[in-house]
Amino acid sequence: YMSTLYSHADFPAKGPKEINEELMNSVSHNPLLLLTPQKVKRYIEALWNKKSSGQPVTFTDIFGMLIGETLIHNRMDTTLSKMKEKINEAQCALPLFTCLHVKPDVSELMFADWVEFSPYEIGMAKYGTFMSPDLFGSKFFMGTVVKKYNENPLHFLMGVWGSAFSILFNRVLGVSNSQNKGPTMEEELENIRLKHLVSNDSSDSEDESQHPKGTENPKANQDYQNSSQESWVQRMLMALVGDSALFNTREGRAGKVHNFMLGLNLNSCYPLSPLADLLSQESVEEDELDAAVADPDEFERIYEPLDVKSKKIHIVDSGLTFNLPYPLILRPQRGVDLIISFDFSARPSDSSPPFKEILLAEKWAKMNKLPFPKIDPNVFDREGLKECYVFKPKDTSSEKDCPTIIHFVLANINFRKYKAPGVPRETQEEKDFADFDIFDDPDSPFSTFNFQYPNEAFRRLHDLMEFNTLNNIDVIKQAMVESIEYRKENPSRCSVSLSNVEARRFFNKSHLN
Repeated sequence: YMSTLYSHADFPAKGPKEINEELMNSVSHNPLLLLTPQKVKRYIEALWNKKSSGQPVTFTDIFGMLIGETLIHNRMDTTLSKMKEKINEAQCALPLFTCLHVKPDVSELMFADWVEFSPYEIGMAKYGTFMSPDLFGSKFFMGTVVKKYNENPLHFLMGVWGSAFSILFNRVLGVSNSQNKGPTMEEELENIRLKHLVSNDSSDSEDESQHPKGTENPKANQDYQNSSQESWVQRMLMALVGDSALFNTREGRAGKVHNFMLGLNLNSCYPLSPLADLLSQESVEEDELDAAVADPDEFERIYEPLDVKSKKIHIVDSGLTFNLPYPLILRPQRGVDLIISFDFSARPSDSSPPFKEILLAEKWAKMNKLPFPKIDPNVFDREGLKECYVFKPKDTSSEKDCPTIIHFVLANINFRKYKAPGVPRETQEEKDFADFDIFDDPDSPFSTFNFQYPNEAFRRLHDLMEFNTLNNIDVIKQAMVESIEYRKENPSRCSVSLSNVEARRFFNKSHLN
């Protein structure tokens, strides 16, 4: 959504309300229209050019093109860097995007590095390595660009940021035998692990020439260009629906770029929080960490470094570890006092507790010695399902750097009775419009995997979240007032110089035993 908004030519002069109407129209189209022979031919030409230039190509590239054609079809050549013109004079808030760097042989639930994207830079705070967006994907060695490529189009990054869903793309388009696109799709995503995205398949090689035939072989390239248009499009259609080693192997499903940290020395680095040793925060006990989530192996290997010998790295949807991008804004250098988060993650039912993702975020924060308010899941038993929950530090004197979190969840409660805060619904049409379930509806009209949303489903979900936000505007205003007062009392909450920061050595947690 932010990609669509910030890349729009008329934003911010044209506000989200008008752009949302365009977006609603875009997502109402049949996704099969994206696979006409003419469009497929254009996709494959772009992919072939990218592959021939020496850049890796995976199914994520295809997925990004399809997402781009759906959401930003009239600006497919736009890039992340171009968003700077929307924010260089503080016209809009700084947009931040995320994905994960993962390892082929390790579950992303155990190891994943968060990658941060902004119109100004891309990189990983864990290693202190950042570059301008136009260099992401270029070949590096020991921190120096050895071969620069054109900046990746925005739609490629959109494909990476949502790459978890590319796994299920065949089913989304109905090309498989199963036409069931109901709750089992959410269940399938819940069960996705890294082995479904990347692996050490025999088809994977650091050598470009060993990828599916025709990669950088001039003769194969010439034969390819000379083949008839009909057979070309037919073969590429088969590749799109899964009859190709390039797009059907597990290796081909994750995004892949050249390793910008190739050849670097990772004997030491700065911790994600440079204030970790300066904070008066005691070490977190293992029992406390493991109590937050069901899987005790969660984040077990997050202390391990990236492989600086690998020529390429795999990048995937950050929702595969937890579906809230807190790591980006928890960096203490940003000095965030108040976080307003919206959790749109799937739940088993409308009545299920909505804290799974934020509990994972809390555990991750504690393991990285980052201040985070205590998330008490028992609040659900005490107060039931609410439109939003507020989590604050218990003791501001000892947790002075801890932010307050206003956590909005998907819940249709007061919206059923009120069309605006304090304004009851009167007509039967108004009541029928608001009488819907989100997760209990067997048709799953709001599933992320639908790729096509009727206008009514779009308006229902949009109007629901707008109502929930406005219905809690006083909660937001009060939290802002408290944050301002707090900042007045603590004007330099993140004052630290590099001389205060101790270099850290990467280690495997098992080495501590």
